[in-house]
Amino acid sequence: MDIKIPQIYVLLVFDGLHMLVPQHEVQSVEIIADVHITSMYTGAVGWFAHGHGQESPVYCLSEEMTLLLDLPKNREFFILLKSSDAIIIGLACDEVETLHAKNDHLYLQDLPIVMKLPGSPISRLVRYQDKIGCICEGEVLRKYILNLSETFVKGQ
Repeated sequence: MDIKIPQIYVLLVFDGLHMLVPQHEVQSVEIIADVHITSMYTGAVGWFAHGHGQESPVYCLSEEMTLLLDLPKNREFFILLKSSDAIIIGLACDEVETLHAKNDHLYLQDLPIVMKLPGSPISRLVRYQDKIGCICEGEVLRKYILNLSETFVKGQ
């Protein structure tokens, strides 16, 4: 089976983590000022109103990929992850940039077996410039965040 590797990625930077998500799995990039910041029982840091009455929770991850309940001051953007169901969510980040696999000299590598953790959304590693980042498929990342949220709610 031949796996099609996307050519364009959205680079998300938060804390020290560099995460790439295939561009076709990102619905939009927005500014954090458009989020209604409020503590949520779900572990989200706030809500984003799309219009037409549709709202999405916006989550914040640490570089260890755990939920942060307070939005750090350096988070200026968020992305909305496309969804196979009706639950569209946002993910806050410090920086967002579009990268082209060939033009930006991205060197993708399969995740070594020893680094594969159960439940982790990381599917590959990537080297670009002088950095190492991780690649997460959008739907897998979305489900990972929703699972963190569900675990948070159960712990309340």
